[in-house]
Amino acid sequence: MKRHHLVPSLLCWLTLVPQAASAQEARPAAGDIVFIAAANHTAPLSTFKNGVLVDGIIKDLGDALARRLGLRPRYLTMPSKRAPWALRDGEGDLLCYARPQWIGPDFQFTLPVIPNGEVIAARPDSPKLEGITQLAGQPVGTVLGYLYPEAEAVLGPQLRRQDAPDMLSNLRKLVAGRMPYAISDRLVLREHQRHYPKDGLREDLMLNRFTAPCALSPRSKIPLPLINEALSELVADGEMQRILARYGS
Repeated sequence: MKRHHLVPSLLCWLTLVPQAASAQEARPAAGDIVFIAAANHTAPLSTFKNGVLVDGIIKDLGDALARRLGLRPRYLTMPSKRAPWALRDGEGDLLCYARPQWIGPDFQFTLPVIPNGEVIAARPDSPKLEGITQLAGQPVGTVLGYLYPEAEAVLGPQLRRQDAPDMLSNLRKLVAGRMPYAISDRLVLREHQRHYPKDGLREDLMLNRFTAPCALSPRSKIPLPLINEALSELVADGEMQRILARYGS
């Protein structure tokens, strides 16, 4: 959440590490737009250095959005479980790459702009999957704190989670033979395949496709229509596609 048709699909959609000291200290100053960066995101979504967001789709999107709004971007890195609470409390304006299914419905959501999908990644020596029911009772790589509605609905208690702290660690465990399959973001899996082709990881099943929006804090002073207008322009003039293409999407 194939990659070669992102522009039409996006246009159709358009008709954590160090914590912030306190909500008061993190409130945006005049002229700032504050993005909350969930520390469990990995490349190509986010790259962190010493707890600071330095690269990735989410940072490039935030920088581009801030520029179009005439604001200065700031990024607060924090654990994924805390990020929605911080957004609700007004510590930041936006949490990008967030969906109601992941963080709850207590926010306004922007136009969806980051296409991705949830897939089953497999080791090269694992039997080819024909359906998700074949995962019943097998250890499956997952990420701590993540919900997997599609897999959970089908497998119920037969989904044997093998939690890792983030998606990159999840794929490393898969390569190490800790389990035969893992649930992964397609973007993260393709990034791994691009950089480590010798690992032979493959995509066996697509669980769902989605295009993720940003979640807006109920305490933000930036109007949602203004943000959506800027995001629409990002897509319409091709800048969003150029951001995605930079990371092989």
